[in-house]
Amino acid sequence: MSADDMVLAWLREFAAEALVPGTLDGLVARFDAVIVAEVPEVSADRELRRDLDASTRDQGRALLVWLTGDSAEVDLPPAAHGLARTIARRGLHLRVLMQIYRVGQKALLRFAAETASERITDPVLEPKVLIRLLERANHWLNVSLEVLADTYSEERERGLSGAFARQAETVQAIIRGEIADAVAASNRLNYPLLVYNTALVLWLEDTQSNQAEDEIGVLDSAARTVAAKIGARQMLTVPSGSRGLWAWLAAEVEPDLTALDIGPDIPAGIRIAIGNPGKGIQGFRQSHTEAIAAQHISESRPAETQLICYGDVEIVHLLDGHPDAARALVSRELRGLDGTDAASAMLRRTLRGYLTVNRSPDAAARALGVHKNTVRYRIQRAEELLGRPVGPNRLKLELALEYADTYGPVVLKE
Repeated sequence: MSADDMVLAWLREFAAEALVPGTLDGLVARFDAVIVAEVPEVSADRELRRDLDASTRDQGRALLVWLTGDSAEVDLPPAAHGLARTIARRGLHLRVLMQIYRVGQKALLRFAAETASERITDPVLEPKVLIRLLERANHWLNVSLEVLADTYSEERERGLSGAFARQAETVQAIIRGEIADAVAASNRLNYPLLVYNTALVLWLEDTQSNQAEDEIGVLDSAARTVAAKIGARQMLTVPSGSRGLWAWLAAEVEPDLTALDIGPDIPAGIRIAIGNPGKGIQGFRQSHTEAIAAQHISESRPAETQLICYGDVEIVHLLDGHPDAARALVSRELRGLDGTDAASAMLRRTLRGYLTVNRSPDAAARALGVHKNTVRYRIQRAEELLGRPVGPNRLKLELALEYADTYGPVVLKE
C-alpha cells in the first residue's frame, strides 16, 4: 500500500468514527464552546447560538466526508448560509462572520494536530496525515468564507432596501425601550400596538434538520394557527434566526390562554413559547420578554409539549435566577419524594394537584382521573415519606413541586 493510500485509509477510518452521532455531538460542542467564548456577539444572542450549532453540525458532517476525497469543490450545507443570513439580519458587521470562521479554523487545526499526535504511532505516517488534513481543511474554510461573504452581502442588501429592515429595526428599538410613542410606532409597523399584544417565540427543534425549505414560512403558518385560536385580528412577525421567529398577536379583548390547546394543528418539531397578553407598547415589550423567558425554560427541560406559556412557569422563572438555591429547596422540601422513579413521580403529581385545588380530595381526584380514596392514600403516603403534614408551610413545598415538575431529572435524585 502506497503512502497516499495509507493516509486516505486512516482518514476514512477517522471520518467514520467521527460521524457516529455521539462522537459528532462532542466535536460540535467543543467547537461551539470555543467560538462562543471568543466571539461576544454569538455569546449574547440565543438565536445566533442556535444557528451556529446547526451550521457547525452540518458543516462538520460535510467536511468529514469531503476530507476523504480529492474534489476541490466545496458544497456548503444550507445551515451555513442560514448562519450568514442571521448575522446580516441582526445588523452585525461582516467581521463577526469572519471571526467565527477564523476562530473555528484555529480550533480545527489544534484538534487535527492533537488527533494525529495521539492516534498515529508511525512517525512517517503522522506528518503526511497532518499535512493532508491541514491542506484540505484550510481550503474548505477559505472557500466557505468567500461563498458566505456573498450570502451575507446579498441578505444585507435585501434587508436594507426593503420595509422588512425598517420593521425589524422598529421592533428591536421597542424591545430596547428606545421608543415610547405607540401611535408613531404602530404606523411604522402597520400593527396596532394600543390593543392587547400576545408575544410568541417559535423555533424548530435541533433534531429537525431536514424541515421544509421555507422554514420561516412553516413557523409563520404555525403562528397564524395560534392567532386564529386566540381570536387575534392581526399579526406581526420578525425572523429571529434561520430557524426561529418572533411574533405578536393583536386582539381588542384580552385573550384567555389558560385553555389554549394547539392539539395536532402544529407540525411536529415546532416549539412555541407564549408571553402573557399585555396592552400598549409596554405590554408588547413585556410579553416578548416573558416569551423569551418561557423559551429558555422550555429548552432546559424534557420536550414534553410543543407549547409553553409563561404564565404556567412564571414561578419557576423567578426561581431560575438562583439555580443552586432552587435545587437546595427541592432537595429539602421534597426529601423522600425527590427520586426519578415512577412511584415518586406519581406521588409528586398527586401532591401538586391536591395543593392546586386547595387540598380538596374530590377536586384533585377529578383533575387526576382517579378515585378520591386513591388521592387520600397517596397524600398519606407522601406525608409519611416527607415526615410531616403537607398543610403547614405549603408555599415552599408548592414552589419545590413546580421546580421539580419543570426540570425533572436535572434537579432530582437518580
